[in-house]
This record gives sequence, C-alpha cells and structure tokens, in this order.
Amino acid sequence: MSEAAEKFETAMPAWKQWQEAPWGRLRYAIAEANLLRHFGERADEPLRVLDLAGGDDGDALRLAVRGHHVTIADYAPAMLTAAAGCVAAAGLTDLVSCVEADANALPADIVRGEFDVVLCHNLLQYVE
Repeated sequence: MSEAAEKFETAMPAWKQWQEAPWGRLRYAIAEANLLRHFGERADEPLRVLDLAGGDDGDALRLAVRGHHVTIADYAPAMLTAAAGCVAAAGLTDLVSCVEADANALPADIVRGEFDVVLCHNLLQYVE
C-alpha cells in the first residue's frame, strides 16, 4: 500500500465525521445539484460515470440511486471497502463497481472504457 493510501486509511474516521456534519452533507448536495444541472436532458437516462478518487461513495451512491452506473476508482483500499459496504447496504451493487487504482495510472480496461461522465470531486487537492 502506498504512503498516500495509508494516510487516507488513518484519516477515515475524521473523514466520515466531516461527511456527516452539516457542511459535509451540504457540499455533497451542492455537488450533486451542479452535476445534475450539467447532465441536462440526460439526467433521467442511465449514464456511465467514472468517479475518479471516488473514495467511500459520497457521490457514487447519490448517482446510483438515480439509476446511473458508477465505477469508483480510488487508490485507498479502506475507502473502497467503505464504499462497497454502503453500496451493498443500499442494494445498489448492480450499479456501482469499485476499482483500486491511482488516477494517474488507471488500468487499461478503465482507460478504454466508455463513460458519459468523468467526475473528479475531491481529487485535485490531493495530487501534486
């Protein structure tokens, strides 16, 4: 496991606490509203979404509930484990898949994949 992935594992409890706080929930609600606005007329049809650095599903679950197919790519195993648990609990395993991958070195099947949307919410501030 990379040093960066270990850092995210250690920070998981604080991250969850931030997400559940009013400002965390608000940030994800605003991100969802902005994203749906950009989907336009296609918002109601099932889209294929690549969620780079998707973490523990903050965006993916919201999109899957709307019927979109989401691939979460993240390099932190703890984040992906948390995402898989949330997705399973919501009964959405047929709409969300989790792939351990670095956004700077994606596996060939993702690079060649066809996605309607690539989401990079909460990614840029963590890369050099």
